[in-house]
Amino acid sequence: MPIDHATAVRLALGDAVTQFLDTADAIDDSMWERPASDRWTVRQLVAHVVRGMAVLGQYLDSGLEPTGPALVDAAGYFRTALSMEAVHQGIADRAVEAAESAGDDLAAWARAVADEMLARAAATDDDRVLVHFAGWIPFDEYLLTRVAELVLHTFDLQLACGFDVEAPATALAVVNPFLLELADRADPRALAMALTGRRPPFPCNVFG
Repeated sequence: MPIDHATAVRLALGDAVTQFLDTADAIDDSMWERPASDRWTVRQLVAHVVRGMAVLGQYLDSGLEPTGPALVDAAGYFRTALSMEAVHQGIADRAVEAAESAGDDLAAWARAVADEMLARAAATDDDRVLVHFAGWIPFDEYLLTRVAELVLHTFDLQLACGFDVEAPATALAVVNPFLLELADRADPRALAMALTGRRPPFPCNVFG
């Protein structure tokens, strides 16, 4: 019997966290300062992901009433959040700050934060509304945004460190459909080429 969307997202979250933590555990001392993107080192990217897990508790504890736009779902969340002025620079800056304030054992920090996030998520009802800086969103759809961050940035870390590129099937099953909902944000030529096994000469990125 197929499971419902909220259950599928929760299962995917646990599996994506495990994949991320296993990847972080495999990073050795020679890899932390490697470039992991055009903005971050491996250390800074791990810090970005960990920070993204930590904010769940902050949003749950804020006690704010739903205000601003209804983000509806994960695709709506990213459409709104990524359209805000200077959002990419702000994200990059906060990741650098998190990396600088983290201790020497980033993998242990990541595991502690992940355990706390999963515990908070498990204790929160599916019908909870979470108020985010970009608006408000159903709890299961916010969790889906965390699954996407974990999957995509774990890919980045695996590529930067020369590991096999892997992601849980449960996570890809919930992430890929909503990424395709954002297809209009990508260059349509690049999208067509990427989806048919061709290598586009220009970026194909629904996040912009």
